[in-house]
Order: sequence, then C-alpha cells, then structure tokens
Amino acid sequence: MTFNDKFKFLMDITNTNNTTLAGAVGIDNSAVSLYRSGKRKCPRNKEILRRMSDYFASSIKLSYQRKALALASDYSRFNHSRPLPEYSDMLYQWLADELPQTNTLVDGILNENISSSGTNNIMGIKSIDVIPNATSILYKSEGKKQAVISFINHLLTLEDHGTVYVWIDDDVYSIFDNKEILNSIQELLLRLIDYGYTICQISPSPVNTTQFFEEFFYWVPAYITGRVKSYYYPRMRDNLFSKISIIYPPHVAVYSDCLSTVSDNSFTVMTTEPAVVSIKENEFKTFLSYCRPTMNIYESAEDVSECFHRILNTHVNHIQKGLSLPPAAMPEELITEFLNNNPDSLGVNLRTSYQLSTVFDDLRNVDICPLATAEEVIAGHVPVIFPVVRQQTAVYYTPRS
Repeated sequence: MTFNDKFKFLMDITNTNNTTLAGAVGIDNSAVSLYRSGKRKCPRNKEILRRMSDYFASSIKLSYQRKALALASDYSRFNHSRPLPEYSDMLYQWLADELPQTNTLVDGILNENISSSGTNNIMGIKSIDVIPNATSILYKSEGKKQAVISFINHLLTLEDHGTVYVWIDDDVYSIFDNKEILNSIQELLLRLIDYGYTICQISPSPVNTTQFFEEFFYWVPAYITGRVKSYYYPRMRDNLFSKISIIYPPHVAVYSDCLSTVSDNSFTVMTTEPAVVSIKENEFKTFLSYCRPTMNIYESAEDVSECFHRILNTHVNHIQKGLSLPPAAMPEELITEFLNNNPDSLGVNLRTSYQLSTVFDDLRNVDICPLATAEEVIAGHVPVIFPVVRQQTAVYYTPRS
C-alpha cells in the first residue's frame, strides 16, 4: 500500500472527515484533501506524520478497527489494544514504511497465537478494575478465574514491562474447566510476552504423567519464545494444598491458599497494596531459592549437539527417538570415515563418545527411528545420527555411503 492508500484507509475506518483531521494535526483542509486523493505524497515533515499517528491511534478503539488494520497492514500486532504511545508509534512506522519485518521464530509464534478478541469478558468471566492501594476478595473457583484474568488485563495497561512471578501449585484444568477459557488465558500470556514481559515460573509437582504433559504442552508456545524461565521444587509434594501466587512487583499480586479437597470454598485475594505485594514477592523468591531449573532452551545447533553428547554419555539405560538410524546400525567403515572427516574438537568428542559406547555394550539402549526410503537417501534428506554441524549445516547420508 502507498502512503495515500494507508491514509485513506485510516480516514475511512475511523470515520474522520477532512476538517476534523486538519484541526487535530494543525494543517489546512486542502492538504488533507490532497493526501486523501493521492495528489500529495507522504509529508516530509515527520512531525506532521507523528501527529497524524497520534490522532488515528486515539480513534482506533474497537476490535473490528484493529482487526481491519492488522489485515490491511499484514502486521498482526495491530490486532489488539496497546498503550496509546506504543500504538501510535506502530502507526507512524507503518505510514513511514518503517515497520519491522516479523520473520523470527518468536514473532511467528506470537502473531499466530494472538487474536483480536476482547479480553474484558472471556466466556462470561468479567474482568474487574484493579484499584491502586486496595484489596479485592474473590470467592470460589469463579473468583480465581476472575482474579487471574483481571491481573493479566491490568498488566496490559502498564507502561513498564518487567518480570512476572508465577507459582500455581494447582490443577489448572480443574480451575479453568473449559478449553476455550484455557486457550484465552494462553493467548493473554503470549500477549504479555509480546508486550515485553518475561515470566519466572515455578512449575507444580505433577500428580501423574498425564497432568505433567498437559501442563507442559500448554506452556510450550511461551517456552519457545525464550522469555519464560521455569523452575521446579525437587522434593515431591503430596498435593494436599492448592496454591496460586502471581506477582508483578511492585504493582499487583494475586494469591490463594486452601486445601485441595475444598478448593471450591476458597477465596482469592487481588491486591495493589505495596506492602502486601512486597511480602508475596519475598515469599516467591524464597521458595524459588529451593527450586531447580526445569529445562534449558538451546538456540544454536552446536548447543543442541553438546546436549545430545551429554545424554548419550550418561551411563544409564535410556530410550531415544531419532531422525535416523543409530550408530549401532551403521557400518563400521562408515563410522570410521565419518569420524576421520571431522578432525575438529567436536569430532574428537564424537570419537570418544563412540569408543565409550563400545565399552558399555551391556547397557540397554532402545532406539525408535524411522526407516528412510531409497529416494530420500539419494536426495540427501537423511541425516547422520551424529549431531554434528558444519557451519550450521547438518551432515547427511550420500548415495555412496
């Protein structure tokens, strides 16, 4: 879209006439008419463009306007409301053809998962206003839902974006007993990350593997952004108590404690009183000091390779699912050739790893792997099991090998 196309589009979706915009921006009606008709290009005076952006940002208040703008600009971050200065800045960049390209993994995840739906009423759960220096008491499971949603919505209105502390020692699937509500909460979490927040999470002790994987995969989109640090308490608890503690110091905290067997008779506190928020922050950090990191996120191929080496060098029984046949199924000549062709330090580590694997033949190792077709091998699509890269490029089988 040209500047004039964008300008006319914004005038239309905000239902703005020439006189109104001219008065807001401080230019003549005739200049607005020329911009609208395409007879005058983007103003060289960037201050005029800035004032236009401020006006349009303050006029785009409805979800259908934001959605239309996101579709027209092909920039999904216009989809949802933001603080006015930030939205104005994005409009300025769009009008000036300076919008950044969203081609990173994080942007892709965020843009794919963030919709333009409203957040003040999710499946009948109404968000309440967070009043400064005040405390609200919300009751039963509905109160927990309302407190969490209100907490997140409040954070979306703040200008400073720091670290949110999350400790939910409860079964979220029993609290938010509706898949659509869970999806909406997940969307709000991604929106917080999109705004620039980071999350420090203490994961609950799973009652069973099903619960563990349900909660893990729920958080996966947020984990992949690299903006969530997750920890766990190494001593298994008996799940006697249900606990929620979500803090954004020094602004607001939500917390709830009760016996897990009577969770529907509980109450949840949402407070903005600085002293209480500080106490809950200290409590969280004290408990965090007893915890251990849940996972590591590897961004480079070399880091992934070293991780696999540590796993394969652990002298215990293990099961692995790979993309190719395991070393045990490779001809010895091929292994020798491969190791000789990788004289670097990583290749030396591989040779040591392979030699160790021959020493510990008594260990049980189960490999789950696909069998490639001849066509895939000829096309060079089948990777060698060794996680080695050459200038960030994986090593693949060739028709000869």
